[in-house]
Amino acid sequence: MNENLMPLIWFAIALPILLLLQRWIHTHLHGLSLLLTGKPERAMIVYAIVLLPGVLLHELSHWLVATLVGVRTGSFSVLPRKQADGSVQLGYVEYYKGRTLGAFRESLIGGAPLLAGTAAILAIGIHIFTVSDLIAAIESGQIDQLVAALGAIFNTNDFLVWLYLLFAIGNAMMPSRSDRRAWPMFIITALGVAVALYLLGIQEVIFAELSGMATKMFGYLSMALSMSIGVDIIFMILIVAMEGLISRVRGVNVVYGQSELPTGRQKVSM
Repeated sequence: MNENLMPLIWFAIALPILLLLQRWIHTHLHGLSLLLTGKPERAMIVYAIVLLPGVLLHELSHWLVATLVGVRTGSFSVLPRKQADGSVQLGYVEYYKGRTLGAFRESLIGGAPLLAGTAAILAIGIHIFTVSDLIAAIESGQIDQLVAALGAIFNTNDFLVWLYLLFAIGNAMMPSRSDRRAWPMFIITALGVAVALYLLGIQEVIFAELSGMATKMFGYLSMALSMSIGVDIIFMILIVAMEGLISRVRGVNVVYGQSELPTGRQKVSM
């Protein structure tokens, strides 16, 4: 198999797994907040506070990229609000959609949280947790190296703080439905350009350069998604344990309905 395809395959496998985990986490984190507070309004606040670092990075990345590409922005908020359909909106950035905005710039604005979240997760993983040592230990197949690498991670200064930041950022970095609004048009445009280059006969040189860039990009994305999956599994176990304990102590349970699933961050555009 072509080695250049491995990061893309890795990404294609990791992304749906992470999306499923995050859907569960958002739902049960909201439910756990309801068990703790006993009131939906307070539960929404607790739920928002837990994810606040990630939501703040999500919305700041929207605002920053919109500003960099010359799009005028409006109001900015990271305060939670309940929507008419029962979902929770954790934050938003308004920007003004003029005639000259275009699918490319809007796609950059919408995809900014994923890039910012990936960069933050990689920075913490590589520079704080030194996951490169863990990856090398796994590849070596040596148990003693693996144990040593895991021990070094758990002995990291402020381990729980950094682990929490990975959790909050990873569960707030995915673009919302409104963030992805311009992506279909951008993809169609990109395919049109690719066809034009092919017909002009200059695609080989350009595609060779782009394939190398794409391999690196998907490699970084895949590493960040994989780290998020590992962190989410840890927090899922914690959430399940806390839900079970609090439900038993208080004698109540949370019933999850489809209309009550929190959807996470959303971006309001104008």
